Amino acid sequence: MSQKLADVLDLTEVSRTGADAITYRTTIDPVFTIGPKVHGGSLQMVVAHAAARALGELAADEAAGAGADAKMPVAITSDYLTAPDAADVDLEIVVRKRGRTVTVMTVDAVQNGRTMVSSSVTCARPDTGAPHHSAPTVLDGTPAEPPVDGIGLDNSPIAEVNHLGPALDLVLDPATFPVVRGETGEPVVRGWVRPKGSEPDTDFAVLVCDISPPVVMNLALFGWAPTVQLTTYVRRHPAPGWLRFAATSTEVGPGMFEEDHLVVDSTGTVVAQSRQLALIPQRS
Repeated sequence: MSQKLADVLDLTEVSRTGADAITYRTTIDPVFTIGPKVHGGSLQMVVAHAAARALGELAADEAAGAGADAKMPVAITSDYLTAPDAADVDLEIVVRKRGRTVTVMTVDAVQNGRTMVSSSVTCARPDTGAPHHSAPTVLDGTPAEPPVDGIGLDNSPIAEVNHLGPALDLVLDPATFPVVRGETGEPVVRGWVRPKGSEPDTDFAVLVCDISPPVVMNLALFGWAPTVQLTTYVRRHPAPGWLRFAATSTEVGPGMFEEDHLVVDSTGTVVAQSRQLALIPQRS
């Protein structure tokens, strides 16, 4: 794991109230920003990681198991009340339900006494083994590794806005990012991503569920597209290698659009999915 990823997931316990509430603190490095504000997927990754730790410390009986058999965050729903800054953030966690199958927590990301992002995290055991059914997806036919003509984040103009390069390798499929050619296209972006210096895990899969540039860029709608709400599902532990993602939108309205992420691992197995509601960038 890159040092940047390790650092942002290094949580310090601040306080504990009884058996149901705990607060952790971490520092969000400017690496995890898009423009001046914290990248939504990176913060949701921190939220999921904090919930997993709280599961072990507050709900040890419900977390019983090891490896793929252990409970972990499988659904994270985040309401973005305001855009956080790259600075210290407290993760205030409360266990809302303890169950043999499902444990539910709330996690508030707080800066300077203000709740910036409020999340509900559902913990359960992830899928293992062969699925009962798999439908065709937009990633069918996408190779397991990026092509030589892929658009890499490092040393590209994209890095002027997306600062995640020190933490991960990101390559966009040029066929689905026509903006680099001064063209428009469908609101679909495909790509490949992996953490620098390590293999992907379920924490990283959460980040990847918000990794794409806004798909509305392909419609010549440029600028900040603020996330209103983001829900991520983690289906299983990823295999080693590159993660492939596709970001798509069905309805781009005059004020809002939805953006769906599908993430598969090097074997082509679905490891995570997300849907977010975001605001159309405001034209200057």
